[in-house]
Amino acid sequence: MSYLLHQEVEHVPRQANFLFEPLVARREAKRNNNPPTTDDTDDDGDSPSPVLDSFVHTRGPSVLPELTNFSLSEFNQLWSDLQTTIDQNYNVGSGRKSDVTGRDMLFMTLTSLKHCGSWDVVSALFDDTSASFSNRVNSFLKTLHPFLVGRYIDAVADKYTMEHLETNKRRFANYPCALYAVDVTFQKTNIPARSFPERKRFFSKKHGQHGVKVEASVLPNGLAINVTNAVPASMADIAIAQSNREFHLNKLAKTPSELDMADQGPLREEYPASWAILADKGYQGLHRNLRAITPTKRPAGGVLTVSEMDVNDKIASDRVIIEKIFGRLKTLWSVVGDTLKWKRDNYDIYFQSYVAFTNVHIRFMPLRAEDGHDLHRLVNGLISTGQKKKAKRAGSVAMSRDKRKRRLSAMTAAKPTHKKAAMIATSSVAKESDVGTTMAGERAR
Repeated sequence: MSYLLHQEVEHVPRQANFLFEPLVARREAKRNNNPPTTDDTDDDGDSPSPVLDSFVHTRGPSVLPELTNFSLSEFNQLWSDLQTTIDQNYNVGSGRKSDVTGRDMLFMTLTSLKHCGSWDVVSALFDDTSASFSNRVNSFLKTLHPFLVGRYIDAVADKYTMEHLETNKRRFANYPCALYAVDVTFQKTNIPARSFPERKRFFSKKHGQHGVKVEASVLPNGLAINVTNAVPASMADIAIAQSNREFHLNKLAKTPSELDMADQGPLREEYPASWAILADKGYQGLHRNLRAITPTKRPAGGVLTVSEMDVNDKIASDRVIIEKIFGRLKTLWSVVGDTLKWKRDNYDIYFQSYVAFTNVHIRFMPLRAEDGHDLHRLVNGLISTGQKKKAKRAGSVAMSRDKRKRRLSAMTAAKPTHKKAAMIATSSVAKESDVGTTMAGERAR
């Protein structure tokens, strides 16, 4: 009995091996169909940024500052700030989804802001059509814009109070009573295809170009804390500031803890509960509405006193910070530094995003004197171009007037000739009539 049981037990493993042999053979055959070497490509299907990775792999990490103004480590820090917002708002909801990841879209957007005057060049860089690429970037920027303004502009305004600036020793050197400086920046646009009065609204006499203006408020450390919406270039600087009066009043108001801080600056008696702002000569008269410190204008046909020139120099020395940030802004992003070729309807979104990214860039690289020089070069270039256009128009007008003058002279000279011919014709008719009368009288005799 035990012998038979032992034979049955041995039979079961043999039968199981027989059943599994075909399965094992099929598995081995399936494995042998694949090559034994590993795929050594760098493509990672699970990468959060395959487009960015391909650029870094091909051209090295130095490609990031060339294309986006940020190094790889700076880009990673910026991405860590924006990732949650992008994940929650980009490529979500029903409908067709984009095949571009959020991290790659940030990379492509920064590249567009830096290099894109026309969409054709940048879209070709990313192997896309200009229409599709521009829609992607604009949609992404609209999604990101509220967070950029809140995080890198509004939050800066809330953080840097006068008390905070005093603690960190970052107040203005000559006018410590001033909380920030204000100024407007001009961007050239194409001539509006509208009526002449409407086109005239966008013309800047100073620059001799059509464009728009934006006012910015800048702290002594170079960070922007407010950016207005764009207005036609013909609007006066002081009018822009007055339209932004609510922000200035709220920001300049002294907190209870700041009321006891030392304040020996100008207009302290007129505005005891307010800090001051620094402005240029375009804001003359703003002191009637705000505690605005402005330079003295030279009187017509007169000269400034030594003390007035000294005050003007001190104001300009403190206000140079706003020239530096405008220079950095226009140097970093070609879209705002050149003629605007994008949709004017979205200009406020574009410009405020530029300022937000510029604030980030300043944190990594503080402003330098060269930034102010860059702004002067750009402004002088605009003014020079405007003067050339004005001279060309003046030449055309002078030529047109000269042609008209010659035409009128020719017409005036021709009038006596016609009159003389008419008189001769009248005289001939009269003579013929006299001759006929004489002959008739002779026949009658």
